[in-house]
Amino acid sequence: MRRHISALALLVVAGAWGMDRHKIDVDPESDDGILLQRIQQEPTQPRKLALLEKFAAQYPKATSIAWVYEQLLPIYWESKQYDKVLATAECLLTVDPLDLDSAHYALQIAEARNDPALIGKYALSSWDIGAKVAQFKRPLDSDDQARWSKQVEFAKELMTYAEYLLSLQIQQEQDAQKKTALIQELENRNSQSQYLATVKKPPVRSEAIPMDSARAISIAIHGIAQDPDNPDYLMTIAENCLRKEEDLQKVLNYSLHLLEVAPRRAKPEGFSDDEWEKKRAQYIGAGNWMAGIVYGKQARYGLSDRYLRAALPFIHDKLEALAAAYFYLGYDNYAMAGEQHDKGRAIEAVRYSKLCLSIDGPFRSLAQKNLEALRSDYNVE
Repeated sequence: MRRHISALALLVVAGAWGMDRHKIDVDPESDDGILLQRIQQEPTQPRKLALLEKFAAQYPKATSIAWVYEQLLPIYWESKQYDKVLATAECLLTVDPLDLDSAHYALQIAEARNDPALIGKYALSSWDIGAKVAQFKRPLDSDDQARWSKQVEFAKELMTYAEYLLSLQIQQEQDAQKKTALIQELENRNSQSQYLATVKKPPVRSEAIPMDSARAISIAIHGIAQDPDNPDYLMTIAENCLRKEEDLQKVLNYSLHLLEVAPRRAKPEGFSDDEWEKKRAQYIGAGNWMAGIVYGKQARYGLSDRYLRAALPFIHDKLEALAAAYFYLGYDNYAMAGEQHDKGRAIEAVRYSKLCLSIDGPFRSLAQKNLEALRSDYNVE
């Protein structure tokens, strides 16, 4: 089962630490017990879903309600009923405030929707839940130790995932007071966070943007209506939107249009042949890279893989862009390995993740997580 709506999860979380975490209590002589027996015996998912929903509606205080919510979550997830996933996760967290899977589901949805309020809420609560579970003592019974180990590992990964998303939210927050409060929340939770140095940098405001960049963005925004095929306008606007993580569909549309118009654009007056070829290479590299990143964020892994591979020859000297491309290529192929049952994709995922690991920057730790997941899931190094 694919556990992520999008790849901007950037972090590969290992997944649930096991189904049937909550006990079921069946009294065959009670009405709710009879319904639970029917749920357990029902072989078809649509009918099982209807029975689970019936139980949740009729017996919200039953001792087995946590087990029922646990069964509902993956069914809603696989059918992409994300509103119901979120509502069910909330219900399960009310019953079991330390349920890792519920926190993980909620955080993924917050990320996919790019909802600041949801990201702030679930990044903080997920970190807190993970921190508490990570402190669980090792059980004495050897039969329980493997489960404990997996549970603690998942808790720590959830904390890392939450910390990363919180750092992104801080960087995007425009309200100075809210930003300061979020930074404090992050520092309170992990004073050694790798993201603190980045989020504590002074905010980049429009007046702080170099005049050339600000003027270029302004000119592009006003000029695109009169000259919609202008590659400089398309690239400038798309890069600006992607940098600010806003209107990703516009980024994709403009990137694809840039790839369409750049190859057939006539050489402008004043450019030498060599200068124009370098400029067109810049357009093509940027268009493929941005399209690949957005497709990756949309969990359209095949398209992301295709466009990022096409971008690589043009961005070999741009280490920050190259690291992002390698990370997404690693994640794309990891996801496709699972979807297509193709170990060759897993091997490709390892290759790209190792390339990402070789470049210093924020993607390095994420690439390491990819490699750990690939080693666990496919036994590839």
